[in-house]
Amino acid sequence: MTMEHTIEVAGERLQLHAERALYWPRMRWLLLADVHFGKGAVLRRAGVALPTGQTRTDLARIDGLLTHYRPERLVVLGDLVHGKALHDTPWVDDVRRWRDTHAALPMSLVAGNHDRHFDAATLGFERVGATIHEAPFALAHEPHVTPDHYVLAGHVHPGIRVQDGWRSHRLPAFRFGPRHGLLPAFGALTGLHDTPPDSGERIVAVTPAGLLPLDARSPR
Repeated sequence: MTMEHTIEVAGERLQLHAERALYWPRMRWLLLADVHFGKGAVLRRAGVALPTGQTRTDLARIDGLLTHYRPERLVVLGDLVHGKALHDTPWVDDVRRWRDTHAALPMSLVAGNHDRHFDAATLGFERVGATIHEAPFALAHEPHVTPDHYVLAGHVHPGIRVQDGWRSHRLPAFRFGPRHGLLPAFGALTGLHDTPPDSGERIVAVTPAGLLPLDARSPR
């Protein structure tokens, strides 16, 4: 297993990364889905005992990806944040300081259902609406089918159950069907929705040791 896996989708070469990110080399765009900044703070307010620092950890992971790929644009496919927060909340300050260190890099947010709780512009992200159309792809938060584009989306937090002898593992996964593909949730505290593979679907599981392709068939 490796940290990267190259796949062809809709005639385009895409690079998947074990940090649950997708890089589109032709456009030099780095795509993430379901970052959910501030989820730990929301859960702690609800009485869940969690350590602090999840947002800083996720920011460090993004830094590693930016150093590796040197993209010309960062695109988040919805749910940049998890919930409401005061503007002087520690995680908000962390994100703003981090954004200042990448001031020259355009960062865009495709609006997700959680993003109604916080103004992404105050974090330095351009909110671009429900979809970015850049042929052959439509970049969206929620998966759907469109006649003219292959949809890349998030929202579902896709996973897959992998059998290892007598043990069964639930793992985050990239899942590419005939008409749309799903990115795994990037945020460290996000859950999983695992379903059996569909016919013709290509799946790349994210394991602690790297990426594990499970099906080599193409959805072209």
